[in-house]
Amino acid sequence: MRRRLASALLAALAGAAALAAPEGQAPIVIGQSLPLTGPAFPIANRVQAGAKALVDRVNAAGGLHGRRLELLTLDDGGDRARLAANLRELVQRQGALAIVNCLGERACAEGAAVTRELGVPLVGPFSGAAALRAPALKHVFTLRPDDRREADALVRQLASIGIVRLAWLTDGDEPAREAALAQALGAGGVQATQIALRPQAASLESAWQAVAQAAPQALLLSLGPATLDAINHGDLAARGELPATVATLSSAGLTQATRLFRGKVIGFTSVVPIPEISQLPLVREFERDADAFVGPEAFSFEGLGAYLHLRVLAEALRRAGARPDAARLAEAIEGLGSVDLGGWRLRFGPEHHHGSDRLEIGLRARDGKLRR
Repeated sequence: MRRRLASALLAALAGAAALAAPEGQAPIVIGQSLPLTGPAFPIANRVQAGAKALVDRVNAAGGLHGRRLELLTLDDGGDRARLAANLRELVQRQGALAIVNCLGERACAEGAAVTRELGVPLVGPFSGAAALRAPALKHVFTLRPDDRREADALVRQLASIGIVRLAWLTDGDEPAREAALAQALGAGGVQATQIALRPQAASLESAWQAVAQAAPQALLLSLGPATLDAINHGDLAARGELPATVATLSSAGLTQATRLFRGKVIGFTSVVPIPEISQLPLVREFERDADAFVGPEAFSFEGLGAYLHLRVLAEALRRAGARPDAARLAEAIEGLGSVDLGGWRLRFGPEHHHGSDRLEIGLRARDGKLRR
């Protein structure tokens, strides 16, 4: 019921924004398709909240060239066919100039294919899959390092604190990321017992037993939203079979993963500044706008990622002029060059569509506090 009410509220807010556009001044429309129903709803809700914080800030300051910025969001329930249909609806019927914030490897691969067909930019995939950096995908703009770079950083950090024996939980949600992790673990000399599981009670119970038998120094996670949701509902994260240290790469579910394993030391990579401890002006501005327009749920890794994606789009739209189209917007993103967004530097160009390779290593201590 809470999820249905939240989805209805988000839809109502989007409709209200459309109605508020000044007469004779059509809004500038940006679209996104998110799983607002299903196990990924908490992730999608944080993404939506972060994006809304930036959109509302832009509109409160008078919009862009006197036009409101409107973010239209459709629910795909985590289904790629629905996502594809949503993107066509957003671009062909609603006039979206760009698509933002796909969640996960499979959704972003589908989003990249459909937006290429539609001729609009895809900005800010929540995925580091190398396939999104293929030369043919000139319309895709990422703001994060690829999976291999991130996996190498996490493995180096684990090895530096003496962890060389892992149990590795995988569910096949992001196969390219699992492959990147496997390569990084092998290159780093870390022994990993890979344990495949499904988001079902019997499979989870078997996996927990396998972890106990492996007796690892740490637990490495490569899990999608459905499995994280099943672990949460099964109250499994605090079970005694698990080692005291848990590690994970950044993902669209990073906030959920770091909150789920209470009482553990959780090491992680982050492709945005760590919101709770960063002193960058970008993060302070994000906190201000989240408080002013949305509420505390926006203040998360995923919320900050979405806020940053929309901030890049807003800056490009300012440069694209009063009547931009999709092609002009893509050129404006390329034309950003080296840009400092509150201490977080990005670089774009005609041959450089991947704005940042920067990442941070953090940990959530047993007391729940975040640290670098």
